[in-house]
Amino acid sequence: MSTNVRKSAAVRRKQQADPAEQLREAWSNAKEAVRTGNGQFFLGAAKFLVSLLSLLYFKGVIRMAYYSMFYRLEIPQDHRGLYCFLVTMVCIFFGAVMLFTRKQIVTRLVIMCSMPFYLPIILFNYRHLVLLVPLMLMVTITYLASGTSEGPKTIFGAIFIMLYILGAFVFLTVQGIIQPAVQETVVERDVTPKGNYRYSVVQVEDQGEGNTYVSVEPNTADVDYKHCTWFAKGYAHEVYHERPLDTFKTEWTVQSRAEITRELITHNPNTTFVLDAEQMKLLGLNVGYAEDFTIGKLTRKQRHKLGFGSEKDPIDSRFAKFFRVSLVEPDYTVSLDFDKMVEIGLEPTYSLRLSRMSDENLAALGVPEENEVLTVNGKVVFREYVAVLQREFDPANRDMMAFLESNIVPPVNPEGLDLDAIRAERAAQTSAKTTTTVTTTTTTVDEDAQGDDFDF
Repeated sequence: MSTNVRKSAAVRRKQQADPAEQLREAWSNAKEAVRTGNGQFFLGAAKFLVSLLSLLYFKGVIRMAYYSMFYRLEIPQDHRGLYCFLVTMVCIFFGAVMLFTRKQIVTRLVIMCSMPFYLPIILFNYRHLVLLVPLMLMVTITYLASGTSEGPKTIFGAIFIMLYILGAFVFLTVQGIIQPAVQETVVERDVTPKGNYRYSVVQVEDQGEGNTYVSVEPNTADVDYKHCTWFAKGYAHEVYHERPLDTFKTEWTVQSRAEITRELITHNPNTTFVLDAEQMKLLGLNVGYAEDFTIGKLTRKQRHKLGFGSEKDPIDSRFAKFFRVSLVEPDYTVSLDFDKMVEIGLEPTYSLRLSRMSDENLAALGVPEENEVLTVNGKVVFREYVAVLQREFDPANRDMMAFLESNIVPPVNPEGLDLDAIRAERAAQTSAKTTTTVTTTTTTVDEDAQGDDFDF
């Protein structure tokens, strides 16, 4: 048999071989290639590059921890199954990446550094098991399979568990302390007609006569995704408060910018708004703006940026050469323009009368043409116009203690509290106290009389 015939027969036998056998042979060849020096180098390089994907996971964990603290997660009931599936797929992908690169320094650092950030995710989203179950399973598997040595892994694992227990205890304790000992009933909760704000009408029953208030917060600061929404916390402002406990009528209307301007000026011709640095730049008021400051009223860091030190400051006087500053008296005055004030961390402001603002100025400051207005029992208590000018809902004015707010939204009870029953109960308690006081006084008088007779 010729050589060509034998080769053709071998090729036909190879083509007729079992596909599984071909896969095993290919895998065997790949392992042999990896065992070579070049193969080890390329595999290590590939693992390092793949490990960089874990940095995206770390960024996502930090963002979710921040969202968990300053936002409230809501997952619609009909989207929970799909949401769980998507979270599971993300966890499987990044879990596979971190298991494949578990011995890479980047992956090991990501696994360790991510552990503290899971604490706020767990504390604030304990109600959403569709998020926590797949996430915690992936965290446990990747941590135990991490390429970190067993000794440090055990030590850090104990530290993280203690951190979680202590963090949960402190969080629950602080929330229990700051939670007021009152009963709140939400009578009304809705979104304004234009959808820019949401509001709540709440009745509060306390040890006194109780009160009713209205709070407003922006409806545009939330983070919306396809299958969930993170509702922003820390923006709610109480715009109306009435004591004692009662009911009132709220009404939202829409007024034009020009109409509100006329009303405000008519009510008070000297109506003035304080503009911040950003608003000043929008109106061009930063040009030529300057203000005098004494060195003693500036912080040490601000003084040093200007090249000055205070003679009365012991640190400045002792280390003036080191800081490269000139020592001056605390009452030494410097004139700073707008840009220099912003540069050293001062906040320039400008008080401007509303009567001196044109309609174009108001539009440049962000005041919309149509503004939502809240009226309670015929009294205007909130204007979108004023809220925009005063930047009431600006992120810089957000309450940084918002993470202490409860993530559980109380249900709405349109009927509210039974005010007649509450008043009757309090009247009975007052009457009982009065009767007890009168009885005690009578008894005391009788005892005094008997004592007088005995002495006589």
